[in-house]
Amino acid sequence: MSRLRPLLVGCALTLCGSGAFAQTGAKRPCVLEFTGVVRQGVLTTSMRVTTMADGAKYTYISGGVDATCRGQGNRLLADSAEHYADRKELILISKVRYRDERMRLDADRMTYFLETERLIAAGAVSGTSLGGARFAGPELTYLRARPGVRSVTSWRAPGRPTVRFATARTDEVRAERLTASPADSMDVTADEVWSENDSLVWARGRVVMDRHDLQATADSAFLDQGTEHVRLRRAPRIMGSGERAFTMVGREIDLWSRAQALERVLAAGEARVDGDSVVLRSDTVDVRIADEQMDHVMAWGTRAFAEAQRQQMEADSIDMRMPRQILEQVQAFGRAMTRAEVDTARITSPDPDWIAGDTVIARFETVPRTPTDTASTTRLTEVQAIGSARAFQQLASAERGKDRPNLSYNRGRIIVVRFEAGEVVRVDVQDRASGLYLEPASEPPAPKTSTTPVSGRRVP
Repeated sequence: MSRLRPLLVGCALTLCGSGAFAQTGAKRPCVLEFTGVVRQGVLTTSMRVTTMADGAKYTYISGGVDATCRGQGNRLLADSAEHYADRKELILISKVRYRDERMRLDADRMTYFLETERLIAAGAVSGTSLGGARFAGPELTYLRARPGVRSVTSWRAPGRPTVRFATARTDEVRAERLTASPADSMDVTADEVWSENDSLVWARGRVVMDRHDLQATADSAFLDQGTEHVRLRRAPRIMGSGERAFTMVGREIDLWSRAQALERVLAAGEARVDGDSVVLRSDTVDVRIADEQMDHVMAWGTRAFAEAQRQQMEADSIDMRMPRQILEQVQAFGRAMTRAEVDTARITSPDPDWIAGDTVIARFETVPRTPTDTASTTRLTEVQAIGSARAFQQLASAERGKDRPNLSYNRGRIIVVRFEAGEVVRVDVQDRASGLYLEPASEPPAPKTSTTPVSGRRVP
């Protein structure tokens, strides 16, 4: 057993490994330097060197470990360590801390492979990267960027860790990233998370992403922190958490943000978005966000379907304008049709009213939900069909009862149907106009009777 001086340098004490570590130049691997730990004025670090039968040297260090790679700016601290010179391997045990210019890690145990610059941390791992990622999990593998070894830094965390990514990207807020709050960060929990160059991030296995404005789930995810782009795959689901929440699903979902604010969500493959006043589904749905609310929604691909305020619309593509997530206008293009449920308080009919054309445009107005309610809803004011337009309406008849409405059918190049308080008040037909207006008879016809002999008797 020998005592270590406060500064213990390299190969003279056999702690640097083989002679290969003495090479010079930028590609040189880690050359270990150890500094003795002094506690309350007493040097507590000690070491024991053992030579194995095959000549390999094993060194055990106790009483505190303080080590660094010569000239590389990193530092390793622990209660004890095992150094295997021939294997170029350093094992640090209990209260282990690692620091360099890009990474800060704490763990119960770490293994540092000196030649390949690979560090494996295990047991209650926590840490922070230069880019602002903060991890907590059972294990993390850190690969340092070194000339001749690898060009960029990367890390991989299995065992279902939780990683908080700071969303601030400017140099002025670099220091604040280390303490990013939920308001300016995104938490990712998955079976495995890994990152390259502190910018590109992958996650797989039961991925859950939490931001202040949404929660997302998927089986796999990709994040580009430089462009603030996120891609979710395999059963992805987005749940907006703004003032007016929405839900979005598809086979693949992309999200784009700017300055920490969500701006766009694109769902492809059996896509669907559910808002508080609208439902839209198609092969592809594109949602633009403003102030954490849906502002503009587009759908295309196969047939697109929309439901809003007792209206069902379908077309080859649909475009919705809804500032503050309040429906204002819907445009449907290509074999467009909108159907409206009849007012069951006035009409009893299994058939809806409808209007169709090459293009259909529906406009809505904002009204209070009740006379004393400060919240608002929307109400249809006008539907316009353009190109091969057709329209069918059922109009209540006070004289003939709810189950016998008047029927109106019109055709033309353009048809405009106007509403007041949800009721049709005017139908205008332009160019090549034709149509029918039918009123049921004043009295329904008497049922016909027939006589058929049954057991010698007549029956009605």
